[in-house]
Amino acid sequence: MGSSIVELLDDMQVEGDDTTSLGKVIERFEDRGFGPLLLIPALIALLPTGAIPGVPTLCGITLFFICTQVAWGKTSPWLPKFIKDREVSSEQLDSAVEKAKPYAQKAEKLVRPRLSYLSRSPSKNIIAAYCAIAAVCMIPLEVLPFAVAMPAFALCVTALGITNRDGALLIVGMLLQLGTGYLVYKALAMI
Repeated sequence: MGSSIVELLDDMQVEGDDTTSLGKVIERFEDRGFGPLLLIPALIALLPTGAIPGVPTLCGITLFFICTQVAWGKTSPWLPKFIKDREVSSEQLDSAVEKAKPYAQKAEKLVRPRLSYLSRSPSKNIIAAYCAIAAVCMIPLEVLPFAVAMPAFALCVTALGITNRDGALLIVGMLLQLGTGYLVYKALAMI
């Protein structure tokens, strides 16, 4: 089984610096596989840090880059310098992580390995391509208050499924991602 959700949240926290770059946060998870790499930007967008203007778009672009590379079979992601260098307040990130921990502890009780073949290639590659579409949907949703929470939550659920080899959770995440398409359609109709 992969790292626990709380352990992943703990690893996101930064000590000492006022800000941290998104690249530094992502680097901590590169050796843990696709699941945590997908989970971290999705969590940043889902947590209160996602209310900072530009953060959901940055997370959506980051997720898109990671997902498309996994869909093509790459094992470690390449991210453009402008994404790696984008800074986030360490205090806001740490505060968001602390608020998320009680929910993460509850979620861990539901997650377990089942239908694990869905978390391996070639299924993982197809799921990554599907996630890339949901990641792109985050960008136009930033204009609507809290609308980015839907794709961010769906991507978090999918990432937890991959991280913990829980195919049932993967299916739930994919179904939630379908709702993202409808949300984007509605958002674009309002503009």
